[in-house]
Amino acid sequence: MNRILARLVLGLARRARRVLADAVPDRIVLARRFERTFGRRLDLRNPQTFHEKLYWLMLYYRLPLMSQLADKYAVRPYVAERVGPHILNELYGAWDRVADIDFAGLPDTFVLKVNWGWRMNLFCRDKAAFDVAAARRQLAAWMLRSHYWNHREWTYKDIKPRIVCERLLTDPVWASPTDYGFHCYGGEPRFVRVHTDRARQRGSDTFDLQWQRPPFDLNRPPSGRLIPRPGNFDEMVACARSLSRGWPFVRVDLYSIEGRTVFGEMTWHPSAGTSRFIPESYDRYWGDQLQLPAPQW
Repeated sequence: MNRILARLVLGLARRARRVLADAVPDRIVLARRFERTFGRRLDLRNPQTFHEKLYWLMLYYRLPLMSQLADKYAVRPYVAERVGPHILNELYGAWDRVADIDFAGLPDTFVLKVNWGWRMNLFCRDKAAFDVAAARRQLAAWMLRSHYWNHREWTYKDIKPRIVCERLLTDPVWASPTDYGFHCYGGEPRFVRVHTDRARQRGSDTFDLQWQRPPFDLNRPPSGRLIPRPGNFDEMVACARSLSRGWPFVRVDLYSIEGRTVFGEMTWHPSAGTSRFIPESYDRYWGDQLQLPAPQW
């Protein structure tokens, strides 16, 4: 009884915090975060840098389809239509409630994720050793925590929470598969961020579409590793181009699994606008490449 009461109190407190937080307009929250990150005020009247324009997009470019495409489950039909179902990871199930998951019916390896969050993944590499009870508790907690409340990214706010189970992607070299994040401007991929061994946060590197290291990076210097160009890189570029067509900016995340291109996700506001270009002058350079559309609500 005490445990039930504690959960009830916790749930009411969480809802109260959300109501109070939501009372502060997005513009104020985002302006404060921009100033903390970049040490200057956010200019929304005449945005020039990439991140100023990214914050402008967060506030003034809000098409309902963007929320669907930020949903790690609802995005699948869009990907299948634009590129083809062959690049979608194998789907084992999707559920609205944790209690509905039939763990006995899942294969020996799989990944469980929540469709409205970031870093909300559970990896099962051996079902015999997988703690189902702990997984249920963790998923239940994630189902209550929209990524919107962390960084005020509106695309996540109205997503219906679901649990998705897919095939576990593996890599013969790293602990986790290499993630290729294509930064696309006006439907054209311009550079790619490559995250190797992401599970252990080992590093990331930037390449242009000729697989040369450009004179800039994001957030941190390159890892210093030799990163080979994947054999299916041209196919990945074509997929990113098709998925980003018609959008002023989006990052398309893909995987290369033994030569096969696999879709990851579409991200409208990478790192919630807190990344830093190195050197910082490239923030203005990429701002010049980003053409803002008319405001959309």
